[in-house]
Amino acid sequence: MNKTYSRISAAMLAAGMLVIPSCSKKEPAPASSQAAPTAAPTAAATTPAPSETQNTEETTLPAPVFAYTGQLDAIVKAKSTWFAEGDSEMRYAVTDLDMNGRYEITAAKKTSFAMYEVTEDGSGIAKVEAPFEQGSTGPYMEEEYKLRISKEGAYVYVAREADDTDSAGETTTYYYLVSLYNGKITAEVIASEMKDSEGNVRYGDDEFQISKEDFKQKTDKGLPAVEHIQKVSWGSADAVSGMNDAKALEAICFKLTK
Repeated sequence: MNKTYSRISAAMLAAGMLVIPSCSKKEPAPASSQAAPTAAPTAAATTPAPSETQNTEETTLPAPVFAYTGQLDAIVKAKSTWFAEGDSEMRYAVTDLDMNGRYEITAAKKTSFAMYEVTEDGSGIAKVEAPFEQGSTGPYMEEEYKLRISKEGAYVYVAREADDTDSAGETTTYYYLVSLYNGKITAEVIASEMKDSEGNVRYGDDEFQISKEDFKQKTDKGLPAVEHIQKVSWGSADAVSGMNDAKALEAICFKLTK
């Protein structure tokens, strides 16, 4: 735990200044010129006041890092960079998968993807490096990302590559352990799942020879505990085409639910 960050979080909490996460209707407080820390939040920073939790099925938690003001404006201004005009298959979402306080805008479909992150000064966006070839989908189109902290201190999550169905009707799904850190994505295949035309399922790596329990161990139980959950609302091309201001982009923003 970063001791400086802990002191800052405690002071901000006492002053009632912790920002609302993700793409909330309230703009976040201005950030300093120093990059936001990526350490896990303190318990105090992730516990909402009782009044915030009453009569709600799902609690939106205070953000564990300091987001930059005007990020959605920066994303909108760069729309010509990330929006694929005329591509009806593309889907779009705003996330913060490395929990550094700077949002990412992802454009993805079954055969391609691109991700951009708001720059440190908040003035624009920069393309995120990824280890996938052009024309290959990235494992990003999940509706929920369970973020965990690796032993190296980076946030990681499990995501699936788009289903690949062969001529025999067998559908293969690859599971990745993914991390977005310092403007670069890393991804490692940790398991795979094959379903045949009759609905039978096999689990494994290259040869599909592990048990269902081993599969769960590789993709969930054997990984670090879930620290945060980001729920994502992917927007269709038609819907996003008309989103030309920060307010409109809130519809495709993530929410922290843990």
